[in-house]
Amino acid sequence: MDLTRRDLFKKSALAGAGLAAMSIMQACQPGAPPAGSTPQAASQQGTPATTGGGNLLVYSVTHGFPGDVFWAEYRKGLNDAASRFGVTVKDVAPDKNDLGQLPNLINSAIAAKPNGIIATIPDPKGEAGPLNQAISQGIPVIAINVGQGLQDQIPYLFYVGGDEELAGRKQAEKVLSVKTPKRAACAIHEPGHVGLELRCKGFTDVLGTKGVPVDKLDVGTDPTKITEVMRGYFTSHPDAEAVFTVGPIPTLPTLKLLKDMNLSGKVLVVSFDLTNDQMDAIKDGSLLATAGQQQYLQGYLPVMWFYLHINYLFRPANDILTGPFIVDKSNVDKVVDLVKQGIW
Repeated sequence: MDLTRRDLFKKSALAGAGLAAMSIMQACQPGAPPAGSTPQAASQQGTPATTGGGNLLVYSVTHGFPGDVFWAEYRKGLNDAASRFGVTVKDVAPDKNDLGQLPNLINSAIAAKPNGIIATIPDPKGEAGPLNQAISQGIPVIAINVGQGLQDQIPYLFYVGGDEELAGRKQAEKVLSVKTPKRAACAIHEPGHVGLELRCKGFTDVLGTKGVPVDKLDVGTDPTKITEVMRGYFTSHPDAEAVFTVGPIPTLPTLKLLKDMNLSGKVLVVSFDLTNDQMDAIKDGSLLATAGQQQYLQGYLPVMWFYLHINYLFRPANDILTGPFIVDKSNVDKVVDLVKQGIW
């Protein structure tokens, strides 16, 4: 029988409860690393940074290039789990916003013959070859962050991350709960990234049911370019009354620009991920809402599961969804302290 989305979330919640119990049990075992031990800081460069230190070797290969604040929380989870479970984790990523580097990084990971690979899959065409090669060599893969629904192409163990399209739909519904805009935009800083494209698709589809045109904007990652693109857009489209910025990188320059153009509050802004600046913007009303995906768990859970899978053959029965979790004025005060701690 096919699972509904609600069934999937319920099963994911049950899996999460089981994870917490197993984590506590493992932490209590003799010889388990203490919960408060401090791992080495992970690198965002192409050279691996090693954390933890144990008999199991796991590679983390992500597209988390330097300057993207999202990945700090992921690496905190990665490092905490490496320390807790005594797993050696090597963290590698492109040195810039370049998805083309990922196949080579995966091939380098394969050459090290690790016990497992954690991988983001923003570029399935480029990554399918090396990831399938890893799996054929007996190296299990856990997909995280982006790559949900690709098991037919890449038979990874399971996926840990958010439902990207659902998150975009939720943000469109948030906009519509305030008003139906005449026009809207979706600002993407990494065009072609399948996860970001799905966020935009969900947003566009929901607004489309109300007859609202949505313009997709390639804004890049440079703050100056983002500002120029967004300024040009709002100048040439005075009827635009909402914008979805699909990550922190385009969100902050957009909020500043709208304030400078005296459009703050007039243009509804919804975003993705959680930073201190985004929390402040929700509090002052310039940002309507943001969608979190609990990326700390995207780092922590795969390391824990590799420990459990390799040693005891444990694995969850389905993907583990860590988002979307919508933050707005109704709950921002509860979340803000966790953001400051680098957990959210």
